[in-house]
Amino acid sequence: MSFFFFFLFAAILIAASLAVVYARNPLYNVLALVVTIFALSCLFVTLEAFFVGMILLLVYAGAVLVFFLFVVICLNLNTAGRQQASPWLFQGLGTLAGMLFAGSFALALMSFFKAQAIPASNLRGTIEAVGKILFTDYLLPFEMTSLLLLVAVFGIVSLAQGALSTGKDEAL
Repeated sequence: MSFFFFFLFAAILIAASLAVVYARNPLYNVLALVVTIFALSCLFVTLEAFFVGMILLLVYAGAVLVFFLFVVICLNLNTAGRQQASPWLFQGLGTLAGMLFAGSFALALMSFFKAQAIPASNLRGTIEAVGKILFTDYLLPFEMTSLLLLVAVFGIVSLAQGALSTGKDEAL
């Protein structure tokens, strides 16, 4: 059963990644990136890396994408003259997203009950195992990622200050 979900989320991941690249509206790019990160997190859950999947959702979908949305809103890109999609398309996509969420929730519940039957020492993707690897073998990439996030924060602040100094404070 998880084999089916793996390929389902892999297909969603590929489609959402293409939407990130090819969408013309920057807001749609960011929203497609949210779907991409959600699908990637679901792939980690199907591979029984529960901690990595949850951290991916919390850190990237919860924090980094908020920064991206803030930048898009600060830029106040004019979308006048562009065609809007019909409401039934959004209703259909919302229904599909709801069904996918329900499916991923069911997969998470099945994985949870499956993990309860496994002894704790044999669980892969636990906090202890990830922590040992993260702070030994992958310490440099971990620190580089934190530096990249710090630079992103400075970039957002400078963009916001630039928007305020040019009189575009209605975007904030």
